[in-house]
Amino acid sequence: MTWRVRVSETLAMRVTGKGQITIPPAMRRKHGLVPRAEVELVDRPEGVLVIKAAKLSDGKRVFSALLRGGKIRGRTSEWLRLTRGDE
Repeated sequence: MTWRVRVSETLAMRVTGKGQITIPPAMRRKHGLVPRAEVELVDRPEGVLVIKAAKLSDGKRVFSALLRGGKIRGRTSEWLRLTRGDE
């Protein structure tokens, strides 16, 4: 039996005066972060998580945020419209 261990690479980067960080080229290539690619910033208690934005509909994006423990503001009728795809 072979066990696979998932090791995540952690790098310390500096935030510029404009609030920008540089993602090293190897990480950008590995995760397909080409110029003008969209990322999502997830505010977590331990810090900010940067993830590649998925090509999701608005409803699926709301559902995904909720599954990650995020909070979505708005009225229930708006959530239902987004998740059902009603325009």
